[in-house]
Amino acid sequence: MSNNNDKKRLAYVDFYTHKNTKSGDFLREILSEEFEITDFWWKPREKFPLNDLKKYDFIFFFHIIFPYQLMRKLKGKRIMWAPMYDGLDKYGAVNFTNTFLKRIFWDQMASLGVKVLKFSDKITESIGQSKLDTLKLKYYVKTDFSSSQINQKKLNIFFWDRGGVKFDDWIKIFKSKDINEILYFPNPDYGRKESNISKYLNRKDLKITLIKNEFLSKEDFLNLLSKCNVFVAPRKKEGIGMALVEAISKGMYVVGYNDSTMNEYIENENNGFLFDEKNIKEINTDSIINSYHLRKSLAEINYNAWLEEKKNILPFFSKKINNYKKLSSIFLFFISDINFLIKRILKINYFY
Repeated sequence: MSNNNDKKRLAYVDFYTHKNTKSGDFLREILSEEFEITDFWWKPREKFPLNDLKKYDFIFFFHIIFPYQLMRKLKGKRIMWAPMYDGLDKYGAVNFTNTFLKRIFWDQMASLGVKVLKFSDKITESIGQSKLDTLKLKYYVKTDFSSSQINQKKLNIFFWDRGGVKFDDWIKIFKSKDINEILYFPNPDYGRKESNISKYLNRKDLKITLIKNEFLSKEDFLNLLSKCNVFVAPRKKEGIGMALVEAISKGMYVVGYNDSTMNEYIENENNGFLFDEKNIKEINTDSIINSYHLRKSLAEINYNAWLEEKKNILPFFSKKINNYKKLSSIFLFFISDINFLIKRILKINYFY
């Protein structure tokens, strides 16, 4: 570990909502061992001080990254990016639904020597055969098991409604007679609506406790989790799924939609249950109650694996830049420039 006086300066570029959720703090903690970190918070369509990044030799992007037309202004810098599957095509850096443009984008990042931390198999799949320098990781948090779970004979369910997975999507998985209480926190993501649960509130066979806070601190969130033995993952796709990972660390049985990263963390019908429109069935409550020790064991094994994996991040970032140059890509990059210009003219690019 470096002394403060020896630390190199690093610019950490993050999405503005993470200032409250602190989603990227686990990587800040790792990077702070070697770097003095300066945070830059990016918000769509607001002017970003890109020139300020040029003052730093090391730049880290969490979740978001700028289009190649902006990134090439940072050429020669050591850049690392932790992309999230749920945000790949969300903010206009590239159209990831278009295979051709996606391939160009990854080649562009490789040409700049961008190093990529891959936190999901979907990121690996998206990158494909690109010559990017990558490091595969799977994040877990320190286990903190609640002894109260061992004594729970019925289901205490926590559901944070973020507008992705709806109440209707999962409630049919459980028998109402097996549910002791549902802690329901309606706090949808920007642009989404919470579930309509009026028909459930009037049911005498369900006890639903509404959590009316506009925002839950991490401490409050973890305290609520410790009272429950089942966690319903709130989104249909995640970059990592920080709430999901916290629930796993507490030995909770996790119910999630069958997509990344839920289907990468959940071993179906062992430490949780995966559902989609084609796979909805009732879960045997006894299998949830009786699998606590299995969930605890898996969580401990996976956390210890993360402790070893994270040691590779700093050496990976410090490694010499490997700029990938491919003459045949020059024409494709030109096409990308035209596409970017059109977006800018039509004002459909989040970066202007």
